[in-house]
Amino acid sequence: LSPKEKEFKLHVLEMFLEELKESERDMLDAEQALKKSLAMDFWNSSSLKINSKRRLNALRIATLKEEKSYNKMVQFEKIMEDYLLSSNSTSWVDEILKDVAHAADLLQNQVADLPESPVDLKGGDIEAVMHMKNLHDGLNAPGNEDKPQDEEDMDILIDSKNNKYILTRQEDGMAPYIDHLLVMNMIWIVMACLPLGTLCQVLGVPTLFGYILAGLLLGPSGFNIIQEVVQMETIGELGVFLILFSAGMEFSFSHIQKVWKIAVVTPLCTTFLMVVAGILIGSVLLNGIPIGESAFVSSCFSFSSTPLVSRFLQGSFIIGKESITSDYSNILLGVLVMQDVQLSLLVAAIPILASQKLEQSSGLFTSLRVLSVTMLSMCMVVAMSLAIYRFIMLYFTKLVNKLNRELQLLSVLCIMFINQLITRSLGISMELGSFIAGVMVAHSFNEPAIKHKIQVIHDFFSIMFFATMGFHVFPTFVLVEFTLLLSLTVFVVAGKFVISLLVLHVVLPPQSRNLKWIISSGLAQVSEFSFVIGSRACHLKIISREVFLLILSITTLSLVLAPVLWKISIWR
Repeated sequence: LSPKEKEFKLHVLEMFLEELKESERDMLDAEQALKKSLAMDFWNSSSLKINSKRRLNALRIATLKEEKSYNKMVQFEKIMEDYLLSSNSTSWVDEILKDVAHAADLLQNQVADLPESPVDLKGGDIEAVMHMKNLHDGLNAPGNEDKPQDEEDMDILIDSKNNKYILTRQEDGMAPYIDHLLVMNMIWIVMACLPLGTLCQVLGVPTLFGYILAGLLLGPSGFNIIQEVVQMETIGELGVFLILFSAGMEFSFSHIQKVWKIAVVTPLCTTFLMVVAGILIGSVLLNGIPIGESAFVSSCFSFSSTPLVSRFLQGSFIIGKESITSDYSNILLGVLVMQDVQLSLLVAAIPILASQKLEQSSGLFTSLRVLSVTMLSMCMVVAMSLAIYRFIMLYFTKLVNKLNRELQLLSVLCIMFINQLITRSLGISMELGSFIAGVMVAHSFNEPAIKHKIQVIHDFFSIMFFATMGFHVFPTFVLVEFTLLLSLTVFVVAGKFVISLLVLHVVLPPQSRNLKWIISSGLAQVSEFSFVIGSRACHLKIISREVFLLILSITTLSLVLAPVLWKISIWR
């Protein structure tokens, strides 16, 4: 035998001896465990639990050791096969390839950042998982073991809690790896959103319902075609950022200056009255709902849909009454812009509200401390944004105007991302940074082409976001509780309509009070951004899952009823 072959045989012998030692050790451990089990008190459940936990950890460690030994054996066999092949051919090409292979191995060792063994990981728990391959053929069906893996198949790990983990970084860092399943999920969503969105436009309802319906059909509550739900929701998160970024770009001080009193006072008073009404209903009538949860849900319901009302205004020009149309359009747009500002502040405060909920046992002092920290952080964000706008944006704008289209788009997106990093570093959600960045861009760039580029990206990722919201819609819940949901929706819409009427009756000048009916109808529905606020709050345990489903269903039904209420007001 050659030295290489001797080394291989010696390695096999060492592994055989190790297997004998492990088998003997397992036999002794099993004998000791049996003696302990026979001697223990079988009525003692804690002892049973401890023994079960000990056996489970031993099995996990044994599994890792055996897998490590198996991988070593496979690696040595591959080395031996390569040696035998190389011994048969000694051309100069093979010598070059050998050198390249050696260099590649060295590079691979530098790229890899994982420990040699999972047992060496500090702070990690050893856990049993199931490894699935050939997902498209179904749970590794018998007979498929030797079938070559298709390029669209995925390696998926499933833990004991039925959580699925998809490969994010493979061992061979130099080899290209594409998550074809994620690509297919995006293709399915786009192909489903087109016909369903078109159907909604034909029926005269907002197209976002078509996107939500597409996510419902493809998601877990539908045909379960979408497998990488977490990855798709991560992509949809970009839609949230761009929605608020576009809302900031639509922020116009000129609209606010024309109707500043009505635009500022109306949303503040409406939100305040909605929160008070929600607390009274939750505490007195329903008896038992926490005050914080009632206030949060009422705040969600107090906002109105800016895109929907803007679409209403585009198609509701009253012939012969241009002055009336202009009056209520300016007032509605001003109120909606200020609502967007309030909404961005609420989204920014959600993480802080979550921390307050975790410390709610500390009482009033904790609430005051959290409120002061929130206000201080927001003041710092505004001050830093004003400094950037005053001293940097002017020169940055001149530089960007000299760049080509792609670099202009990247520059605008970088402004949004920088503001997001600033707000995140101060403990506030990145959504507020997106809104502030939109305001900065709107007042720094006057070219419509830049806004058009952002609008295209905004539209695509917004579609992704609303489609991922459909993953959390459960038709069985809506059908079973349809009477309750419809009653609650009518109650919320009617309550918002009446509160808006009362506020506008006081705020509007006497000569414009006839506009309060149509303005109130434009504010009566619930903003689609309640989906975002509700999902954030549910994830951070501010509200329960049942409350989130109620918010989702009531918001959807209110948006469906909104065109009917608006047309009745226009007709009147």
